[in-house]
Amino acid sequence: CPPSFAMSKSRLLRDFPQLSHNLKYAMVFYEGQHNDSRTNIAIALTAAENGATVLNHAEVARLHKSPGGDGTISGAVVRDLLTHEEIAIKCKSVVMCGGPFTDELRDMEEVEEGGSKKPASKVINGAAGTHVVLPGYLCPRNCGMVDMATSDGRILFYLPWEGHTLVGTTDVKCDVTDRPIPTEEEIEWIIRETNNYLTSECRVTRKDVLSAWSGIRPLAVDPHADPNAPASRDHIVSVNPKTKAVFVAGGKWTTYREMAEDAIDKLLQAHPDLAAKASSCKSLSVPLLGAEGYSRTLPIQLSKEFNLPIQVCEHLARDYGGRAADVCALIGDVDATEEGDPRLLAAAYPYLKAEVRYACKEHARTVEDIISRRTRLAYLNVKDAKKVIPIVAEIMAEELKWSVEETQKQMADAVAFLDTFAGPEPAIAATQS
Repeated sequence: CPPSFAMSKSRLLRDFPQLSHNLKYAMVFYEGQHNDSRTNIAIALTAAENGATVLNHAEVARLHKSPGGDGTISGAVVRDLLTHEEIAIKCKSVVMCGGPFTDELRDMEEVEEGGSKKPASKVINGAAGTHVVLPGYLCPRNCGMVDMATSDGRILFYLPWEGHTLVGTTDVKCDVTDRPIPTEEEIEWIIRETNNYLTSECRVTRKDVLSAWSGIRPLAVDPHADPNAPASRDHIVSVNPKTKAVFVAGGKWTTYREMAEDAIDKLLQAHPDLAAKASSCKSLSVPLLGAEGYSRTLPIQLSKEFNLPIQVCEHLARDYGGRAADVCALIGDVDATEEGDPRLLAAAYPYLKAEVRYACKEHARTVEDIISRRTRLAYLNVKDAKKVIPIVAEIMAEELKWSVEETQKQMADAVAFLDTFAGPEPAIAATQS
């Protein structure tokens, strides 16, 4: 990245006119941005292309220990959450990458034959972070702001994201759940802090909030480390000396390849028999799915070949890389009698209906998958996400051969999921609880 530098007030307001004229200057630094959900999918699909067996909508139900009585983990029972089928898997080692749910996985290590259980020492402290999404006109397209000294010392980011403005995050200790709900107190705090830096014409109100959600960050400690070892400021990779199972916690997107290499190195240390067969790590030389065929002019190529708006093509190139043309190939015939562009999933967004069909080929199995992880509609505008649920369900029902009953269930589940998001009004799930 280029070096940081000081920017004068006049240049600052020219580049970022939404900011208050009371500011004296700014320090500029460079940062990267990505669609984290798409990166995650690309990693999983790249692993599958390289020989891994990848399961979607599955969870570990039980861990099995070696019949030899040495206490090592030798298998697992995995439950399919869609069919409720249980699958027994034999293995020589287990790596646990459970994020905020790591303690639940580690508790399974302590289950003895006969079902007796002693809880594992706690290694995860959950911290809830609330994010708020505002209209895109409140932030320049290519730069954002960070406040390193908010009223209570927390850091606030104000960034362009997916054509909108993303503001966050808070940091509050919480219990770990798969459906965290943003509180009105946290949303109002973000709005207040944001308004400290905006002009009076751009001040944010509660009605400006298009979507607000909460996520849980796992703050981890190593239970197997030397008591005198310093606290880790990065990811933790640790092995249970009794079960030989490895767990990974903490970390960040920019070091995910390093985390993977560290985890496998730790596993091989615990299993010398596997180390003898292992080759050197290839993580740094394996490109992610979509890297091949990508170029900076890909959006232009797509626009010319498929007669699509350039904004749509920029989104496709950014999220699918060299696979973007495969998505476009699923567009099919267009009904010219429909209003607007019938190829789009929602009029104000770059998402194509063809992306729903393509996602089904990439193992998307629920409407929630589409509105939250394959597109980002839930995180951009909760009301618009609810509007597309019937369209998504109809396409998925055709692709996956759903019954009428399954289609209705999928729609109801997607609405319940969106009820944990706030918009211009509080989250419905919060008011019900």
